[in-house]
Amino acid sequence: MASSKRDKPRSPSRRRFLKKTGIGVGVAVGTGVGVIPLQRTPYDAKYPVFPENRVELPDNGKTVIILGGGLSGLQAGVELSARGFRVQVLEKTGTPGGKLKTWRDKSFGPADDPAKKDPNFKGYVREHGIHAIWGFYNNLREFMHRYGWGLQDMPGGSSMYLFMDKDGSKGEFQQTTLPQPYGSIDQALRKINLDDYLGFEDKRAMGRFMRHAVSFDIHDPEQRDYLDSITFAQWAAAFDVPEAVTGKIMDSLIEMAFFDNAKSASALSLANIFQLASGSPKDMDVSLYMNPPGETFLQPMVDYIRANRGEVHYNTELTGIEVKDGKVVAVEAAQVGDGRAAVARCAVCGALLGPDGQELEKCPMCGANPEMIRMLEPGELVERRFSADYYVSAMDVPASKLFFGGAGGAISEHGYFKRIQKLQAVHVYVVNLWYEGQDFWEENITTPSGRRSHDFFATGFQDLGITLNWSLPGHYPDGIRSTIRDYDGRNVSVIETQIANAEGIAHLSDEAIVERVHQELKAVMPKIPAYRSSYVNRWRHYTAYRPGDTTNRPAIQSPLSNLLLVGDMPFIDHPAVFMEKTNVTAKMATNLLLEKIGQKEGRIRILPSGTPGLVASIKKRTGSVFP
Repeated sequence: MASSKRDKPRSPSRRRFLKKTGIGVGVAVGTGVGVIPLQRTPYDAKYPVFPENRVELPDNGKTVIILGGGLSGLQAGVELSARGFRVQVLEKTGTPGGKLKTWRDKSFGPADDPAKKDPNFKGYVREHGIHAIWGFYNNLREFMHRYGWGLQDMPGGSSMYLFMDKDGSKGEFQQTTLPQPYGSIDQALRKINLDDYLGFEDKRAMGRFMRHAVSFDIHDPEQRDYLDSITFAQWAAAFDVPEAVTGKIMDSLIEMAFFDNAKSASALSLANIFQLASGSPKDMDVSLYMNPPGETFLQPMVDYIRANRGEVHYNTELTGIEVKDGKVVAVEAAQVGDGRAAVARCAVCGALLGPDGQELEKCPMCGANPEMIRMLEPGELVERRFSADYYVSAMDVPASKLFFGGAGGAISEHGYFKRIQKLQAVHVYVVNLWYEGQDFWEENITTPSGRRSHDFFATGFQDLGITLNWSLPGHYPDGIRSTIRDYDGRNVSVIETQIANAEGIAHLSDEAIVERVHQELKAVMPKIPAYRSSYVNRWRHYTAYRPGDTTNRPAIQSPLSNLLLVGDMPFIDHPAVFMEKTNVTAKMATNLLLEKIGQKEGRIRILPSGTPGLVASIKKRTGSVFP
């Protein structure tokens, strides 16, 4: 039972903290053991800069085929193109970007929406869901800055880490502006504002557990194997973490990051996040892609590859692989239908929808709007064969299982490829609803201290996950505007939530799912009006992080000497996750290919993910992942 507010100690204010620790306006503080200097590293910057990574090399005569035009495949294609390789990217769908892709939708929004009267209206941006670029994504940030592709920060003055429970309680992770190492000390002292969210003893238990969690070292196989063998809930229980902490904090973080929950995800999942984000308060900063990512980041990568002797082919679903003497000789795309009759394919998820597919109101597989259902060209219906010197697979888990599992012979029976068959994927449904007005959000979505927030972590609900308002105005460096510029100046709320563990509602209609979400939003915001428009996107291909998954992850180098794997699926001895991992594996694969051809120029420096230094080193020694 939560203790009364009177029994709860107050978190120290910044002024009281400075006074208590003796930190003034100088750059160091006197202690009994000497002076602690400010910690300054290249990773303090929003974009780490390492000039040696910036190269443009001539054609080296070698060719590479990349299987999949998702984020990792395109990043690998850019890095290889810059270093003299001739690249072909083969993508199943009709749009680039994989889980990052965006597209335009003219059907979303009310029928009387004034924007739809404009003959130049392109449609509202639709995404796979929100994509947060954490501060510890040093490699992705370095890559983007090097090629001139920027990010936007969350709006100033708005909380990013607001927790709201179904019981009405609120909590907030607070961030500090103090330099290192004092920022970490400040953050550790005041921790998080959870006075109304958790009882005093629950908060103490959480603090004790976090000392152990942030000590995780991914390079230690014993620690890694242990955390990969149990669920997060089992690990927390071993440290006597109350269910209130697991349910209200840990569950929501796992839902946000892994589209899973504490009873299903491995302990390794969140432990890796904790140690990545604990080197500096800056590591918890969040940026977003410039909206829409498809136009500001994905298409520019496609353009870069094509401008450097490369090719990007869409609507190319690979179905076969030819191997000889331990090397890949070619990959194949099978004939579609009889090779002559017209067939429709969803440009978003790649599903083949038959000759009448273009008459559908939406894609039955992913929910994409009818404009994204397109007829294949004659050249895309016939069998095709592609060959190169090297091959880089950037397929997601379901596609990899289908492709390599169907290869037959020695490939399917090899332990490396059989382990891929054991990997899992999770479902997430992205739900967007259009409401008139913004007051109902502004009145309710505030932190315990009264600050506004553009998003919140929903806990205790059946469906609501991380939820945000795309159209709410915020303070950005270029002025007050909406996160998605389509809604600038509009008194509307376009609310998105991401339903994790969505397998259990796969049988429900979109209308039923939307109504469930609306009712839960109404519990948070009682004055919310009826929604005017909605859509549901159904995704089934996110990489799972469940017990045993890391043990079964393949290495980047496959048993076939000229085949490498990249993305968030392979195992690497580097604590990168999600989009940071796609970038790290793309860089590692590039370095491997440079080594294979004996090219010394162009090797990429792989950066630490997270902020290394004194604070991170101390935290590694303050506890143990073993109970």
